[in-house]
Amino acid sequence: MYKSFRHLWIILCIIQHLLPYAETQITDDWLDPLSMDEAYLTIINRNVSFPIRLQIRSIVCEECDFTVIPESSTYSHVNTTIIVSTTYAQDIEVISEITNETLPCQIKAYKFAEHASYTLELSDDSPLLCTITQTKDGSYYWLPVIIGMGSMLALVVVIQIWKCITQRSCCSRLLLNRFRTTTDRDYTISLPKNPTTIVNDPNDDIISTLSTGSELPLVGSTRLSNNSVRITKVLPKRLRSLDTFRGFSLMIMIFVNYGGAGYPFFKHSVWNGLTLADMVFPWFTWMMGVSVVLSQRSLRAKNVRKASIFYKICRRTLILFVLGIMLQGGNDRWVNIRIFGVLQRLAKMNPNFYQGNDVHQRFRVELSNTLFHFWPQWLFVLLLTVAWILITFFVKFENCPSGYLGPGGKHHHGEKRNCTGGIAGYIDRLILGASHVFNHPTCKGVYETETPFDPEGILGILTGTLLCYLGVQAGHSFAHATRIVRVCAHWIISGLVCGGIGLALSKGGQSDSWIPINKNLWSLSFILVLASLAFFILTLLYLLVDVYSGFTGEPFLWLGMNSIVIYVGHEVCAKLFPVQFRVEETRHWQLMIMHLYGVIFWIIVAGVMYRKKTFIAI
Repeated sequence: MYKSFRHLWIILCIIQHLLPYAETQITDDWLDPLSMDEAYLTIINRNVSFPIRLQIRSIVCEECDFTVIPESSTYSHVNTTIIVSTTYAQDIEVISEITNETLPCQIKAYKFAEHASYTLELSDDSPLLCTITQTKDGSYYWLPVIIGMGSMLALVVVIQIWKCITQRSCCSRLLLNRFRTTTDRDYTISLPKNPTTIVNDPNDDIISTLSTGSELPLVGSTRLSNNSVRITKVLPKRLRSLDTFRGFSLMIMIFVNYGGAGYPFFKHSVWNGLTLADMVFPWFTWMMGVSVVLSQRSLRAKNVRKASIFYKICRRTLILFVLGIMLQGGNDRWVNIRIFGVLQRLAKMNPNFYQGNDVHQRFRVELSNTLFHFWPQWLFVLLLTVAWILITFFVKFENCPSGYLGPGGKHHHGEKRNCTGGIAGYIDRLILGASHVFNHPTCKGVYETETPFDPEGILGILTGTLLCYLGVQAGHSFAHATRIVRVCAHWIISGLVCGGIGLALSKGGQSDSWIPINKNLWSLSFILVLASLAFFILTLLYLLVDVYSGFTGEPFLWLGMNSIVIYVGHEVCAKLFPVQFRVEETRHWQLMIMHLYGVIFWIIVAGVMYRKKTFIAI
């Protein structure tokens, strides 16, 4: 352990030594220097007789008015250079400075390149002509992303090679027989004292799976007949693919929370839409549902009483909620503490559905026990979903219309400035109070909203419960199916159904749809699309990690086995040296180095804990 942290310290010193030699700022002597995500735009007024100026609107600011750029004022035969943002594409209009009349020069969704130079040339040739030309190349915007992703992929490959070298059984399994039974898939066959004959039952899948090597990791037992052999399956306590999925999501969360190298696509959506950062927390919610099924079945197999299981769930819920409150940080006064957050949302959606421990073989029995056996829970979850729809679309509040799902502020040309988040935001402010609601929503910078809004608010618990129970459904499919192909079929079909409904409700991800994909609101379409992706990803990882053993899951497995410790640690140490540190002049490549270093730091911590067999759970 000492050697691991010593090597980490050496890497840190090298990074800190190299960062001051950053790329110099792109500037001319007579211009202000460019920062990250900025470019030069020179306005050339050839022969327009009256003074003009530009007004700009970001394309992510839907139904917003244009913002006038005062410093863009340009007279005839005069050039003016301004600095424009390159974060999002821009709509550009030219107006008369005298009459404020919009001229016939409109440029739609133009994306400026970072650190590039452009000219906007205007000439009054009846009609007015305007063209944008790039005069200087920008920086290598995508290069840090490519190198960063390549570095992480290389890290995974190196770890896999190292595992094969250090564990020759792994190599022999891959090279000689990928289906060979290992200690992780162990079967104990108990024979009766008297010789018996195994009857060839057409409904029996266990004998064929034992011979073909397509055994399914389940916990339970099956009796072939009254006088036949009882086959008891002794299998892994954890689904390694689920831990791998959890660790992969946690790695993304760490990178995103540390800043995502400053790239907008590594940040949360401004309002509607879907980015990588939006996916992580919902995936944790879905995986919590899967874990509950597996953990409760394991406890019931050990004859743990229901009261003890319920006590453990309540204790976990309380601990998660208290940890979430403590991690809010920055406020030592109760009146300013944000009540809801990530861990609090997980605590409120912690399901308590009792799971049976029978293993069935017939497909129609499997299907019945996967879907119809739990109809009371399904009914409860569907009622919560209907309640979300009715409250969201039919309840009117204050001066805001019913069914409003926008960010307020500049949205709808400022007509609904104080309606941020619709009824969801209103319920939070009414019940919790504005001081206990998140005051920096993702829409604040673009839409200039002034009303607090919490993306982990009260109304989102309803759809969040649906997402968690879809994870429970995935756990049922795994627990009750007796063949690998059936587990994968259940998951893939569930993913297709959820994804199809989600895309239909959002009209393929459009903002102007029945229910837009929106992480801030945890909209129904958002829930279904994220559940669909989770079904597909777990299916892929299950085949790679648990079935064919073609991927050990590391280093994601390390993070997934101690997810709560790593999450709390990365939050507490987010601004502490040597986990993270600042540099004077930032560029994307500098931020990429720092944020990836933060990810690798916690991977090493998780790896050391995994090697020492130290696993901390709530």
